Amino acid sequence: MVTVDDRPRLTEEEKKQNHIQSEHKRRTQIRNGLEAVSKIVPGCENLQRSEGVLLHKLVEFMAVHMEERQKMIEELESLGEEVDPQMKVCLKNLDDYQKNRSKPEEGAMSASRSPTKEPGEQPGEQREGDDLHAGC
Repeated sequence: MVTVDDRPRLTEEEKKQNHIQSEHKRRTQIRNGLEAVSKIVPGCENLQRSEGVLLHKLVEFMAVHMEERQKMIEELESLGEEVDPQMKVCLKNLDDYQKNRSKPEEGAMSASRSPTKEPGEQPGEQREGDDLHAGC
């Protein structure tokens, strides 16, 4: 029987290479996922943009479609149709998201501004990339 102590230990170089491979695989999966999202969300076809902006646009896109779903469910229910309760779970999550989005976080800064100003920047001046509602 082989015990843990009987197995050969990895060298530091082997550990480093394993880590590099794992990180490469993780980054590839993230990149592939973001590329798929950029193809689905209108206006986000160019992946050369900020991942944060892309994710923000995805959330907005999903919220709009969930609101449309909510209207359809309400219409079906008003006609006496039965709606799968599972369909309503997503809508509760949407309601929670919308409530939390409208509340300013305590002590949090705006996500679109950093606390430091660029040299020559005027207070309140908008920098390039500050508008999260611009296209991806």
